[in-house]
Amino acid sequence: MALFEYYKVSTTDLTTISALDAVTTSYDSGPINSAQVVKGSPKIITICNADESGDACTVELLINSEFGTNITDTGTNANEITNHVTSSSLTLTVDGTAATDDVFTGEKVYKSDGTLFGTCTARNSGTEIVFGSGISQILADNDDLYTGTRYHLLHNVVIPGGSTLVLEQPELNYDSTLYSLKFRLTSVSGSQIVNIKVEY
Repeated sequence: MALFEYYKVSTTDLTTISALDAVTTSYDSGPINSAQVVKGSPKIITICNADESGDACTVELLINSEFGTNITDTGTNANEITNHVTSSSLTLTVDGTAATDDVFTGEKVYKSDGTLFGTCTARNSGTEIVFGSGISQILADNDDLYTGTRYHLLHNVVIPGGSTLVLEQPELNYDSTLYSLKFRLTSVSGSQIVNIKVEY
């Protein structure tokens, strides 16, 4: 039986529409049904421009690396004395390239060698980001901050008002154990709504 997920997007925030598949090898909690553990990449994605005013919308669809072996320098750097490992919330002052929601919020942040610092849970400003669950590595002044590399499947594609874009494999075929799938409206009018259906 097919598995479906549904999303309603009305902001320019980057929205994860297919998270990283977790591969479990432990049998501690009973037998593993691999069909339930790994959904794989979507078979079909339907993107409907449901704007009531009839305006076109511009969209992006991308895969985002979720491991430290495929990362990109954000140009943003730590700008305070050394922060030690903690499981408590940590607010970090940064400099260099201004921190943006698009780059940091909800993203794993790495050292240059691919070691994970932690996950950024919020961006207070262009000079301040938050690790809500703390950091797992020492974060020193001037450390470069890296996030997962992104690869566009769609870039600035215009969907006319009242129209639907349907994507099928092989265009959607990617390794779901290494990448998450994300969607973004690049501009939003007051009435802009995009409905997305993901089928596995």
